[in-house]
Amino acid sequence: MDYDFNTLINREDQGNMKYILTPEIVRRMNLISYAGAEMDFKTAPVIIDAIVRKAKNGLLGFTLADEKYLSSIQWWMKNMRAWEIEEDWIVPTYGTIHSVATAIRAFTDEGNGVIVQPPVYNRYEQAVRRTKREIVSNPLIYEGGKYSMDFDDLERCMKSKRNRLLILCNPHNPIAKVWKRSDLEVIDSLARKYNVVVFSDEIFGEITFNGHVALPYTLVAGAGSKSIVSTSLGKVFNFTGVNNANMIIPDRQTRDMFKTQRDADHYGSIDPLIHAAVCSGYGPEGADWVREMRKYIAENINMIRDFFQVSIPDVRVAEVEGSFVIWIDWRGLSLDDDELHSFLLNEAYLDLDRGINYGIGGMGFTRMNVATPRGKIEESLAYLFDAAARHGYAVSETLNKWR
Repeated sequence: MDYDFNTLINREDQGNMKYILTPEIVRRMNLISYAGAEMDFKTAPVIIDAIVRKAKNGLLGFTLADEKYLSSIQWWMKNMRAWEIEEDWIVPTYGTIHSVATAIRAFTDEGNGVIVQPPVYNRYEQAVRRTKREIVSNPLIYEGGKYSMDFDDLERCMKSKRNRLLILCNPHNPIAKVWKRSDLEVIDSLARKYNVVVFSDEIFGEITFNGHVALPYTLVAGAGSKSIVSTSLGKVFNFTGVNNANMIIPDRQTRDMFKTQRDADHYGSIDPLIHAAVCSGYGPEGADWVREMRKYIAENINMIRDFFQVSIPDVRVAEVEGSFVIWIDWRGLSLDDDELHSFLLNEAYLDLDRGINYGIGGMGFTRMNVATPRGKIEESLAYLFDAAARHGYAVSETLNKWR
């Protein structure tokens, strides 16, 4: 089936956060923002059709995780992530960050530390601060344009009895890294040794490239591990504004503790439209859409990578192993962070997420959402090339291609 990834979705008059926050200078140029990890094309047709049918039926009452809902998630995990799970493991929630906060309350006390691995998604820290805990940083190591975990430092963090929770991100946002089995095995070994619960955010898990596979953490660590895997429609089907996720928690004690806290946080029922979306999207038609979406985004990634390699070689683009964001290293231009932001926005009309928003190691970097119609990216790269050429950053031989 043919899917339309070339038409820009309409964000106006929707109360859409990304549209509202798009800088005026970008709007005036009829360009788009590449900030925020939210696709710029419609979700899968099978989901849209299911939601319309549900709305037309006229019943939007309290909705439970019935057999249809649970079996759809089981099908998806088996067919898209090679993970056979049991119905009892599935715990519906009101979203990944909501669930991070639930896990924090369930497994730590006020004043305790929660381990994160910066540069990393900044809303983890937001959840930690709001629940009156402390951020404990285990910074990633950046060498030769690639990231790795500092396991010696991770062990130091886990040794402290105050630090009982690690938030793992896989694929890692914003660096688009997929952690290898060996990485997950070391984490599991340390977590068991020091009695640390691992919350693995895998909402980009189905979006991987070039043979990389985001292995579910608990598949590697084992069903008896104290771990929680978060999955949702959020990234893979462009449902970032919908309050739903599904935690997969095989260990009964961990699951019971999490559910007790979830219910104490006033969990009610599943949104009836989300029930329709999950049951329709998590099937063969939804899987087909995801496969085609990945192909389209892979071509976008290759185009952007080639642009920088040929036209602005002092800028490095990290390999995108998973997700639909690109992590760009601009430090070769010798601009400080404010100068870089001003150059990109005011001269190239390019609105990106600033790397400093993601904590330690983010200065001089930006994150770019590339799940967007290719024609818009081409327009933006042309403006970037012209701005870079004016400053002598760009290679002049490529001028004709990007003007």
